[in-house]
Amino acid sequence: MQENLTIARPYAQAAFETACEANEVPQWDEALQTLRLMVNDPAVRRLLQDPGLGRQRLVELLLDVGGERFSRTFRNFVKVLGAARRLDVAPEIASVFAERRAVHDNVAHVEVQSAFPLDAEMEQRIVNAMHKRLGKDIRITQTIDPTLIGGARVKVGDVVYDASLKGGLSQLANAFNLK
Repeated sequence: MQENLTIARPYAQAAFETACEANEVPQWDEALQTLRLMVNDPAVRRLLQDPGLGRQRLVELLLDVGGERFSRTFRNFVKVLGAARRLDVAPEIASVFAERRAVHDNVAHVEVQSAFPLDAEMEQRIVNAMHKRLGKDIRITQTIDPTLIGGARVKVGDVVYDASLKGGLSQLANAFNLK
């Protein structure tokens, strides 16, 4: 939801700056991903919407579940979110934080859709090509989409490189329809 993303950005920025100052960026990223999972749980979602449950009690529950995974400063961050009634945007905060971390670490996340699982050699060829194009370390996430027939679709941020047979056939169809 775009509104949640707008609300989440300043919190993610503050979290990232705090993590950088403490030299704890990986730990904060992991803690935010844990908080994301907790907040996305349907039972916790119901608790977030329960007017009978005090915010303080909900924060205590989340901190108890987080346990040792949550540092003292992260625990304070969760308390701030609870006091501001912003625990529901924790998933968006985690996403924005992860994006900031990727920029900070000079990493690009690449999504590869292919009709069949990539073998190690093909995956490495994609990594090398994207590293050469972007000048960043590459992390690949692969999904299988049999409708692509063959080839692959590679997505980096908002940019999509479509080298699938389905994409090629679609372009060919469009070329014939235009003439």
